[in-house]
This record gives sequence, structure tokens and C-alpha cells, in this order.
Amino acid sequence: MKRVLLFAVVVIALVTVVACGAPASAPAAESPMTAAPATDAMSVASGGIALQSVAEPGAAESTVANAAAPQVVSSQDIASNSNLADLGNRKIIRNGYLRIEARQVITALNEATRLSTQVGGYVVSSRSWTGTDNLPYAALSFAVPVERFEHALEQTRLLGSVKDENVSSQDVTGQFFDLESRITNLEATAERIRGFLQDAKKVDEALAVNRELSNIEEQLEVLKGQRNALAQQTAFSIINIDFIPVPPVVTTGEVLETVQTWSPLVTFNAALDVLLNLARVGVDLLIWLVTLGIPALLVLLLLWAIARRLLRLRRAVSLS
Repeated sequence: MKRVLLFAVVVIALVTVVACGAPASAPAAESPMTAAPATDAMSVASGGIALQSVAEPGAAESTVANAAAPQVVSSQDIASNSNLADLGNRKIIRNGYLRIEARQVITALNEATRLSTQVGGYVVSSRSWTGTDNLPYAALSFAVPVERFEHALEQTRLLGSVKDENVSSQDVTGQFFDLESRITNLEATAERIRGFLQDAKKVDEALAVNRELSNIEEQLEVLKGQRNALAQQTAFSIINIDFIPVPPVVTTGEVLETVQTWSPLVTFNAALDVLLNLARVGVDLLIWLVTLGIPALLVLLLLWAIARRLLRLRRAVSLS
């Protein structure tokens, strides 16, 4: 009986020791309704840092400053999510230039204009003029969807003889997605600041938040404008064309006409022309002498007669 009691005491002691040494069981998960109290409506967590409530005095500026530093979404993240390894997702600006010799410059210009609309593009500029050699020239610039750029180039080459061609490409994928990431971050920041503006309780707080919101919205407009311009450049390619005429062919007869050959008759005619010119000059000089010389001679004779008479009167006075 004593052994049974002793064995029971040992078993109870072992159970007690095991129960006391076992780890405490994990507490039951809190339900959303019993979780820790939520932060103030004006306190917003950004990147794991709780922002100060703008309802506190002097906290508006620091709150907006903290909101302006959201969790950054990098352009590399956007690029990787967009599978940039695929060429179709790359942003490339492609432009082309051709100098084409055409027999009918104006006709080629009209055909290029029609081609720009057939490929889904539009004319950017067009010009035609007459050169110093009295031959027609023209220039055309048109935009074409980038997916039809090669087709438009092939059709343009058929307008005449291509004397010069240059095609350039510029990859702006990084620049485009950098703009996208900056726009995404600024839009997220603007959204948080709008929440602060709705919960502002003082006028100075509302003004401070509104100033920062206006600044961010201005930056957004600039970035969106740059993105749209870049998207337009990558969506449409520009093809510039200079049309030049075919140089005229000089015939053998025209060459012979330009060759100067000696002819006595030609020399006689040239000498006669010189003689007639000299005679014309002599007659002109005689006419000038007669027209101006006779009145001048009469005036001189009159003055000489007056002077002679005065001289006689002086002599007569001196003798008397």
C-alpha cells in the first residue's frame, strides 16, 4: 500500500513539473474589431512611418513634407513589370531622310502627299520653288505610324532615283518609364495630401497643405506633358524628302553652238560697230559744242567790246 501511494505521488509530481515547464500557448488572433485602436484620421502611415496629424499646432508643414516622400516606385520596377525584353514594349524614335531625283518634281511631290495619307499619316510641311537654274525643286515632311515606317520608306523610294538616304533611331525607353514612375509617385503623394486637406481644422494648415498640393500638381502637369510628347514621337515617325530635278542633257548641237569659231565677217561687223560708236560720239560732241559754244562765244565778244571801249575812254580822259 505504501509503494502504491509512493508511486502515485511520483507520477503526480512528474505531471506537475511537465505542465509548469511547457511553453504558453499562442494567444488567439485578434479580430479586426478587437485590434489595437486605429491611428488618428490625420495620421497616415507611409513606408512604415506614421505621419504626424495636421490637427496638431505647427504640424502642417512637417506633415506635408513627410507625405511628399512616399514609398518610391522605381522605373526599373515598372520596366520589369512591363516585360521590356519584348521589343514591342520599347519606346524608339525613328526618323528618315531621302534626297530623290525625279523627272517630274511636282508630280513626285503630289504622289508623296497621297502616300502620307495612304499609310495613315499626315503632312507636316510642304514646299516647292524654282531654283537659280530655272528648274523645279520641292521638299516634303510627313509623319507616319511607327509600325508602317518601313513600308512608307519602301514606297517613297519608288518616287524616283534615291541619291541620299539616312535613317536614325533613338531608344528612349528608359526616359519614358522614368517619367511614368515619377508621375505614379507624385499622383500617390497628391492623393495623400488631398486627404490632409479635407481633414485640416485650421486655415493656416489648409493653406500650407494647399500650397504643397498646387506645387505637386504643377510638377505632374509638366511631367505628363513630357510623357505625352515622348509618346507622340515614338508613335509617329517623320520622313523628310528633298526632290531635285534630273539634270538636263546637253546635246552635241548645243555644245557646238557654244564653241567660238573665227570668222572675218564677224570681225568686220565688230570693227564696224566700233567705228559707228566713235562716229556717234563725235557727232554728239559736235552738237554739244555748237549748242554751248556759240552762246559762250557771243558773250565773250560782247565782254571784249565793252572792255575795249572802256579802255578808249580812259585814254581820252588822260590826254585831255
